[in-house]
Amino acid sequence: MFKFKKLVTKPKKSDTGFTLLELLVATLVAFLFVVGSMQALVFATALRVKAQSKQRANQLIQEDVEEVQSLAQLTNLPADHEKCFANSYNDGYAQLLWTEAEQGYTQKTINLTDNSNSQEYELIRTKVTTGSQSPHKVLKIEYEVREADGQQKTIATDYIEVIPDAALQCP
Repeated sequence: MFKFKKLVTKPKKSDTGFTLLELLVATLVAFLFVVGSMQALVFATALRVKAQSKQRANQLIQEDVEEVQSLAQLTNLPADHEKCFANSYNDGYAQLLWTEAEQGYTQKTINLTDNSNSQEYELIRTKVTTGSQSPHKVLKIEYEVREADGQQKTIATDYIEVIPDAALQCP
């Protein structure tokens, strides 16, 4: 007699495809990777914007520092021995330089614009009159750049000390 071969053969293990569970797991892993990448991209963009505003704020401070330093070198402050031995801050060279620097000073405001919004910042400089053995010779200035909106959020701060050239001529 004839032997009939089975028309339907059982597939081998290596011929089977992915199961539904394997497909779901692979899809979940790919989805988590995409979501994580997008969050990292958004976070990096936010850091870049923040760094740009801080860089511009520090640049604004640096411009004012250079202006005050040039006044300290170029200003014809009188070589006054009374100012060399002043007992208070208001009688010394530091106050004289501060007065000179304040004459042309207006509170500076800058406008930073990026793709999405426009932000105004203001530069504030404050004279520090404490904490020195020779307050009459050293002008101390604190700088602050903050948002000009009502929140007053500080973007950058700095502190400098400037000695007027005339104070270096003191005995």
